[in-house]
Amino acid sequence: MNSLDSQVLLGQVACLGAAFLWAIALTIFRRPIEIFGARRINLAKCSIAAVLQGLTVVLLGQSGVLWDAPATSLAFIVASGLVGLVLGDTALFGAAARIGVHRTLLLQTLAPVFTGIVAAIWQAERPTLTQAFGSLVILAGVALVVAPERRGRTPALSGLAPGVGVGIALGVLAAMGQGVGVVLAKVGMQDVAVLPASFLRLAAATVGLAVIGAFASTRATVSGSRPESRIFARVLVATFLGAYVALFLMMAGVDLAPASVAAVLLSTGPVFSLVLGSIIERKAPTLRGVAGTLLAVLGVAVLSAW
Repeated sequence: MNSLDSQVLLGQVACLGAAFLWAIALTIFRRPIEIFGARRINLAKCSIAAVLQGLTVVLLGQSGVLWDAPATSLAFIVASGLVGLVLGDTALFGAAARIGVHRTLLLQTLAPVFTGIVAAIWQAERPTLTQAFGSLVILAGVALVVAPERRGRTPALSGLAPGVGVGIALGVLAAMGQGVGVVLAKVGMQDVAVLPASFLRLAAATVGLAVIGAFASTRATVSGSRPESRIFARVLVATFLGAYVALFLMMAGVDLAPASVAAVLLSTGPVFSLVLGSIIERKAPTLRGVAGTLLAVLGVAVLSAW
């Protein structure tokens, strides 16, 4: 194996690692979300991640990049943070609390579809037949898992909270936020490096969520059996794994592996969540759940290859 092949393999492993950590992080986040709510946990996540990212930017000597970047590029990155992290991640956390981690991550496979739609509108380009087919395959896979069972059968995924319909709507909204956020970020990152841009997105999201929180009147009820220190520890671990380590793995994977391969491997989060859910619940996944998950990932592969 030559050095080029080794780099590609390393990039593929990095992408799989990022997807795996995202699945773990969202699983850890679920209980804090149920206690404090999606918005507050998202604010905590963005705040902690912004501090970690900011320190990394300073240590790597990239703090001057943002000062030298065009204002228009910075505005697009800020908008990306507001759409992708404030709207998208808050909806993502809300969906996870209602329909579970697996279904939520599966709905995230719709993000490339929304990205393609926005990009097509923005650039006035029509999607190819292959892209349309890939989108339909993703939709079929998602529908196979999230559609309700008939005749009172056990749902494809057990242990779901009330409000499944709202959870699915939030999951779709999260995918849309991520898809639109990606398009906005790509425009802004033409003149800004990935790491400073990631820090700016997180900082913008933190400010946005703080402003929203200042006008929100709802208060979370904390269970006496779950002290805030333990909940904060869970949020800290999940943030470090999902919003810091996973980000670096994603960046390395996209840099070392072919873009189409990286996109597919980064979308395997539902596969990992299916396995994690089976281990936690000590119950084998249903054939419907497995088939729908693999079908959705296949659809992402078709989209990414063309």
